[in-house]
Amino acid sequence: MVTLDIKSTNDRKIINFRELGFKNVLVLGHYNYKSAKENLETHSHPGIIEICFFEKGSQNYMINHQNYLLKGGDLLVTYPDEPHGTSSYPEEKGSLYWMLINKPGKNDRLLNLSPKNSQILINRLLSLKSRHFKAIPGIKNILTNIFQAYNKINDPLRLVEINSYILTFLINVIHSGEDDGIKQMSGEIEFICNHIKSHIEDDFDLETLASMIHLSVSRFKHRFKEETGIPPKEFVLRQKIEKAKQILLADSAPVNETAYSLGFTSSSYFATVFKRFTRLKPSEFIIKNTSHANTF
Repeated sequence: MVTLDIKSTNDRKIINFRELGFKNVLVLGHYNYKSAKENLETHSHPGIIEICFFEKGSQNYMINHQNYLLKGGDLLVTYPDEPHGTSSYPEEKGSLYWMLINKPGKNDRLLNLSPKNSQILINRLLSLKSRHFKAIPGIKNILTNIFQAYNKINDPLRLVEINSYILTFLINVIHSGEDDGIKQMSGEIEFICNHIKSHIEDDFDLETLASMIHLSVSRFKHRFKEETGIPPKEFVLRQKIEKAKQILLADSAPVNETAYSLGFTSSSYFATVFKRFTRLKPSEFIIKNTSHANTF
């Protein structure tokens, strides 16, 4: 039997379906990180399919040496035996669900399906034209329903509910993947993203950004998060930190100068934001990356 991580913590909840008698649906997990964690080491699951739903935030994920940038509302499928992890990137602030499914054999059942229908479902899942795509509406509610049903310890319908929700989730994943894949960002939001990146030293306010594409602030915030997966203020901070990394390594600029050049009001606030997204203080980031470069 494959050893899987089934340990729950305060910000990481995991259901071990094998304890409930499920054979091929193994695990459902959910983390909701308020700050970045250590990187997820590259690993693989023999014979196991992993489906990730990234509810909110932004995360770099590596599968077979190819990088995928996950944003809020994205689904990502990892196929059996594929090496995957976050490479050198930390597990970032955000909310992510993951489900592990053992690929059933030819005569095995998945949930309450017949062996024939089990193979039809799995083959559709394994033949999606892309492994990275937008989820159709309702995916998060289905996953939440699984956790809620799991907590109904004394309900005679508990396992029936869980079985039904898991099957609905898998069907919705297939329908999502058989659509047109990742939706393109609208021209308006793409314009704002490019404006932020090219004027990263500015101190942006939402009213100005919204007015640039003739939207109210509330509509702008909704559109921006819907298309990028993160709120506009978080996008700005992420871009500033990415630029700060380049400055700190390429220009050897002092931390306080870097902070002020990117519009931060103080070096201490800059350090706090930097650590939130990288798990390192700016000085630690410099030492780590300089040391790594000197080993080659």
